[in-house]
Amino acid sequence: MICYFNTKTKKVMKLIKLTGIVICFFAITSACKAKKQSASTDEALSSEPIIANIKMKETMLLPKPIDFVNINSLSITGDILEIDATFSGCGKHDFTLYGNRAYQKSLPPKIGLALIHDAHGDKCRKQSTKKLYFNIKDIRYPTKQEDYVVVVYVNQNSGTSADYKY
Repeated sequence: MICYFNTKTKKVMKLIKLTGIVICFFAITSACKAKKQSASTDEALSSEPIIANIKMKETMLLPKPIDFVNINSLSITGDILEIDATFSGCGKHDFTLYGNRAYQKSLPPKIGLALIHDAHGDKCRKQSTKKLYFNIKDIRYPTKQEDYVVVVYVNQNSGTSADYKY
C-alpha cells in the first residue's frame, strides 16, 4: 500500500508540475503579446511622423557601426525626404542621414546622401520596413535658394533618386 501511495503521489506531483509549466508558458506568451500590442498602439496613436534633420559634414567619413539597410523608395514633399527602408531586426534601430555639399557638376546638380543604420547589435532576422523622414533644407544649392532642382541620391548603390524642387 505504501508503494501505491508513492506512485500515486508521484503522478500527482508530475501533474502539478506540468500544470505550473503550462500556466507559466501562457503567462509569458500573453505578456509578450500585450507588450507588442501596446507598442503598435502607441505608434498608431502617433499620426505625426518624426522628422529628423540631416547631419551635414565636411567630409563623408561615416561613423561606425553601419548595418545593412535597403532603400525601397524615395520621395520628397516640400523640404521633407521620405525614405522607405527595409532592414533586419526586432529591437530599436537608429537611422541617421548624412550629407556634405559635394554636388556633381551636372544640370540639374546631383548630391549623394548616406543613410546610416545602427542596429545596436540586434541579430534578429525578421524583415522590417520603416518610413523615415528627414528635413533636407540644408542641401539646397548654395547660390540658388528658390525655383531650382537638385537630384538627391541616398546610398549610391540603391539606384533610387528623387528630385528636390524648391
